[in-house]
Amino acid sequence: MKARTRWTAALFLFAACHGVVWQTRGPLLASFEESFGVSQGLLGLVAPAASAGLLLAVLLVGMNAGRVSIRHGLLAGAGIAMASLALLSTVNAYWALVGLFAFQGLGFGAVRALDRPLLGHLYADSRGRVFNLYALTWAVGGTTGPLFVNAVLSALEWRTTFLLLLLPLVPVAAFFLLADPPRQMQRERSVSLADVRRLLGRPAVLGMAAALVLSGSIEGAVFAWFAYYAGTFVPRPRANLLLSGFIVMYIPGRLVYSYLCDRVSTLDLVVGLAVIGIPVAAVTFTTRSGLVLTLASLTLGFVVAGFFPTLSAFGIDSAAEYSGPVNAIATGANYVGISAAPLVVGVVAERLDIVAGMRLLVPAMVGLAVVVALTRWRLARPA
Repeated sequence: MKARTRWTAALFLFAACHGVVWQTRGPLLASFEESFGVSQGLLGLVAPAASAGLLLAVLLVGMNAGRVSIRHGLLAGAGIAMASLALLSTVNAYWALVGLFAFQGLGFGAVRALDRPLLGHLYADSRGRVFNLYALTWAVGGTTGPLFVNAVLSALEWRTTFLLLLLPLVPVAAFFLLADPPRQMQRERSVSLADVRRLLGRPAVLGMAAALVLSGSIEGAVFAWFAYYAGTFVPRPRANLLLSGFIVMYIPGRLVYSYLCDRVSTLDLVVGLAVIGIPVAAVTFTTRSGLVLTLASLTLGFVVAGFFPTLSAFGIDSAAEYSGPVNAIATGANYVGISAAPLVVGVVAERLDIVAGMRLLVPAMVGLAVVVALTRWRLARPA
């Protein structure tokens, strides 16, 4: 097996594991509420804690991708992720739970800071396709998360979920320990603070970052609160299945977008998806019909699937020699949205109700369409 194939398999397996882990938190919110007796506002801290840890690691490691040891960075990230899962299986206090989710984010973030730069160098001629397939693998894991929670809760205590999730990360960590890092990463350039400012001054990178904050807000709110929201008018197991349905649509969506990325302008693709997403989001968070909610949420998942991988590939294509820092900016912007939105939704839910909180996703989708359209217009103008 070629080294490129082995590295691709290891990174794809890690992405699948991350997807499973990431998508257990939303379905477990009701369990956290029952065990610790906290308010909806405090429950809204669970997802931001993990996202904040991931964001910090992505920025620190990603901005130094040309300096850090690839092996040490990947090993440290996998080790922290595994340790956090072991500790979460024993947690007995809510604030310890929140802190461990932040610690977990550091681990996953260290690896995610290096995964797309690695793949970007290994597949320099087809980043859009590979990034969408990589994100599809994450979605396969994410789809499994809520179903896995249902299976565990049917027979075991919720803390067991985290102990079981530790197991598939063991072979990935072993590969990171034993394999030689790809030679292509030697092309990665180190950056200074001035370089980062210049990168953010590029319209393509700035537009990508702004768009990803908004698309991350949409994903973050759905991942953290959709099962809880749906559980207000359908049984909890079915609410978790609806979240899985949303994520499962990432799989055909990203297959389609991996094909379209080589044939359609990336910004045209994202604008089109965002425009379609506006009425779909409006229907998803206004209906009280279980059938309409199911159909609308599946459609919304198909639409949202194309945002992050397509926009991040667009940004890295615009500055391929700085793929680590651009990936850090892309992932960081995405997780700013993912971190902030669940907290905002939680506060609105506590003051009004969860329906009002989830309806905030409609203006977020409108903002995304506007930002990407403006970026496209700016890049089309003569210099």
